[in-house]
Amino acid sequence: MTLLRQIRYLTLRSIRARWLRFILSGFGIVLGVAVMLSISVTNRAALNSIMRLFSNTSGSAKLTVTTSSQSTSGFPDIVLRTIRNIPNVEVASPILHITTIAADDASPEQIAFGLFGTQGTGGLTLHGIDPAMDPSLREYKLVTGIFLQDNSTKREVVLVETYAVDKGLQVGDWLEIITPNGVESLKIIGLIAREGAGQINNGSFGIIRLLAAQELFNRTGELDQVDILTTDPNPSPIELDTLKNNLQLRIGRGLSVTYPSSQGERMTQMLQNYQIGLNFMSGIALFVGAFLIFNAFAMTVIERTREFGMLRTIGMTRNQVTGLILLEAGALGIFGSMAGISLGMALARGLTTLMGVILNQELSFVEVPFNDMFFSWTAGVFVTFLAAGIPAWQAGRISPMEALRVRGKSGEGWLISEGWKLGITLLVISTVLLIANPFPFDVQFRLGSLTVFGLFSGATLLIPNTVHSWEKITRPIIKWIYGASGSLGSRNIQRSRQRTTLTVAALMVGVAMVIMTRSMTESFAGDLRNWMSAYIGGDIFASSSVPMRSDVGQRIDSVPGVEAVAPIRYFNVDWQTADGVEQINFMALDPVAYARVTDFVFSDDNTNTEQVVQRLQKGNAILISSVLSEKYGLKTGDYIELRTRSGYLAFEIAAVVVDFYNQGLVVQGTWDDMKRYFRINDASTFFIKVNEGQSIDEVKRRIDDLYGKRYRLILISNTSIREQALTLMDQAFSMFDVMALISIVVGSLGIVNTLTMSVIERTREIGMLRAIGMTRAQIIYMVLAEAGLIGVIGGVLGVGTGMVLARILFIGMTTMSGYQLTFVMPPEGILISLIAAVIISQIAAIFPSRRASKVKILEAVHYE
Repeated sequence: MTLLRQIRYLTLRSIRARWLRFILSGFGIVLGVAVMLSISVTNRAALNSIMRLFSNTSGSAKLTVTTSSQSTSGFPDIVLRTIRNIPNVEVASPILHITTIAADDASPEQIAFGLFGTQGTGGLTLHGIDPAMDPSLREYKLVTGIFLQDNSTKREVVLVETYAVDKGLQVGDWLEIITPNGVESLKIIGLIAREGAGQINNGSFGIIRLLAAQELFNRTGELDQVDILTTDPNPSPIELDTLKNNLQLRIGRGLSVTYPSSQGERMTQMLQNYQIGLNFMSGIALFVGAFLIFNAFAMTVIERTREFGMLRTIGMTRNQVTGLILLEAGALGIFGSMAGISLGMALARGLTTLMGVILNQELSFVEVPFNDMFFSWTAGVFVTFLAAGIPAWQAGRISPMEALRVRGKSGEGWLISEGWKLGITLLVISTVLLIANPFPFDVQFRLGSLTVFGLFSGATLLIPNTVHSWEKITRPIIKWIYGASGSLGSRNIQRSRQRTTLTVAALMVGVAMVIMTRSMTESFAGDLRNWMSAYIGGDIFASSSVPMRSDVGQRIDSVPGVEAVAPIRYFNVDWQTADGVEQINFMALDPVAYARVTDFVFSDDNTNTEQVVQRLQKGNAILISSVLSEKYGLKTGDYIELRTRSGYLAFEIAAVVVDFYNQGLVVQGTWDDMKRYFRINDASTFFIKVNEGQSIDEVKRRIDDLYGKRYRLILISNTSIREQALTLMDQAFSMFDVMALISIVVGSLGIVNTLTMSVIERTREIGMLRAIGMTRAQIIYMVLAEAGLIGVIGGVLGVGTGMVLARILFIGMTTMSGYQLTFVMPPEGILISLIAAVIISQIAAIFPSRRASKVKILEAVHYE
């Protein structure tokens, strides 16, 4: 038998003998690889869907003209004539975007919340087009009926076939829709396939004539978009850029000329932080998996010390012994990573569905590229080898003399005796990096992820030199709980500081993550509740599936029981920053009405509300979110330039407010400025305050009876919305709770491993104790005491580390993101974490303690 075959035989024998440990050790790698691959696939599916959506919308258009404010008021259709007169423009096809709902659709019971704030309620998207121009840019696959023939006011519609089937409609039927003027009917003359442009709004899409759309929705003479096809079907980038600049010069600064793909790029940029967060989670999963593998192989080396000594005695070299361990690690990494790829493909389907909800767009599951699978597999194998590297090196250093010992002792190398120096260094460097934060904004989050690992590693290296102190401090308590046998058990943790360090560290990471998660959740929840009390102001939240005229608020204000109504309008606007143009959200409000209905949440508690309202009323002033204030170093009295219909205009910052809408990328301006500079005069939402003593449900019913059906109002009490938003927040943070739970489970597996190894090493000793009169129950108490002390140390260090990390991460996160939160450390979270650590340690000790209690005296005395 060749040496290589002998090594393979020894490897397989070791795996068979310790198959449960092998499987449990591989769990971390399986999970890490699965999360990494599924996140990669989900990100790819999201990107493909976004780009496909805008490609379907724009068709073969080379350039797109839109209003710079991205509002529903559009721009004058006289611009179309200017565009068509520009050289090298072959086709200029106008579009009017309409969002409505079928008249027989019931109003939703909830507002749709998502990653970027409140989302649309779905409904039906209509494009008003010029039938003579639009088919030259977009493909419509007609399934049945006929297409629109001319651009007139004739009220006909072509629907997507799947939408019509869902509604029970066919060619020749009439579709009733909601318009600002009430219910109107459109005759269905054709159905198109859910392909190309038919995929817009997940197939809830239809096409009507441009003139009819303008008439039905009170937008005569307005357009939302013009798609341009050039004379040359394949212009060079230089030619296209020249035409783009020429168009921009001719149509003015109030409109934007963009490449169609740039609209999708804006969405992908908004998703970037979310995707980085997912990638960080996959890194945590691999880190936890590496911890478990390191622990398991370290235990294996200790357990097989005599075996390795014998192999060295019969001639096996150090490198061959090291290779034996690495071969086991390779098998674990290879098969664990393969299993992780299979699990990752299954997880990707669930994550893709979740991302589709966030984007409000159906995401098709993409084929997993070989490169992604290979990278995930390679990462899993690499981490496995890395985690097993030190135990393998230690195994190679075992001398033949070790074979003379009954059991090997865990050697305490430099990391155990002197590692505290490196630990302090890592803690200091990581803390400084998170607090000082001297790096550009785009690398801060990624650097923050790395420093978290540095902090955990630094805290781990401090454990070996503090074990004796912990045992001495807790000795009276352990003795009081478990008796004299408990005191004996607690001292056993000092026998192998390496093993104790690994076990305590694994449990510490889990507890620290629980503390961090609870702290960040409570910090967010506290400020989020305060902000929501103002953001969802008053008592009733009124919105609609269609744009609402501003006079709707005046009608609601006249309803008995209503004290005040504040109109709100959201739209996107371009902001000229020092680094370029950033698109943010503009929240238009009436300062006086808003102050009557709810409160402004200022970043500075000493801000005078009356003075701020007066400054806003003078015009050309805005309130900026604390996120933008921190990110760009802006303060009250500074000016920012926003792109209006007349070009860029400077607005003075009247105050800094706490606002988490659209991830904090928002400014608040006045209703008058919106009408004057952005030419918008419809509302997105109305905040309604009810007279004191009036029933909110009764007033809501009155509003619904008078205007609910006419304006298709969605009326929801603000209490319900707050509960819905807080539930969504809890669901979002549950992902981090899962990761913390995984870490604690890993810690418990480490305790099982450690105590099992401790029992194996001390089999002869346990037999001697039984021989001199120690009962089985006392043996169990001894092992439980050892586990309890590990739980106490891991819990206390985890709480302490978690509190420090939570505070540091809180400072770092507010610096990176601009969110100004109030730090909260929930006492109940600390207490629960400590209790959980001790309970988990006791549960994990059940199997090892029972094994120890069943040791037979005679067999133990002769145990080798």
